[in-house]
Amino acid sequence: MIPRSLVLLVLWIALWGDVSVANLISGVVAVALVTWMFAERSGTTYQVRPWNAVRLIAFVAYSLVTSSARVAWAVVFPTPERTTTSVQTLKLQRGSVFVGAIVANAITLTPGTMTLELDPESLELQVHVLGEVDPETFRADVLDLERRVAEAVRERSWT
Repeated sequence: MIPRSLVLLVLWIALWGDVSVANLISGVVAVALVTWMFAERSGTTYQVRPWNAVRLIAFVAYSLVTSSARVAWAVVFPTPERTTTSVQTLKLQRGSVFVGAIVANAITLTPGTMTLELDPESLELQVHVLGEVDPETFRADVLDLERRVAEAVRERSWT
């Protein structure tokens, strides 16, 4: 793919007859567009649903603010309940490694949590958590995040 792209870029510049920054940039854009338009579509791809993606981003932003406040509270006023740590393990339910990876990254982005592992075979997720948490509540929250991610990206199979 890279050799073909380089050949197309050289051809683009040769057709213009001049090596310039503008021709180079427009050539990169043209090659990217042609490569995308004529790419072989096989396997599974994902399409973003804009409205659900905006809702997901707002939800993650809200989680960032509330988690940051919780971690700051634990730092300023430490108690054994606020500073204890645990590793929570749960199985994701949507059956997609792609969705699971987005969930794992959103969890890691949130202060007070860190994804340790996402098993691609079983979709089992291990998360390190700061503070006492109810395992069932934590599981429900992560599965809610997974649902929101799955609503934001739609799986498409090309045959």
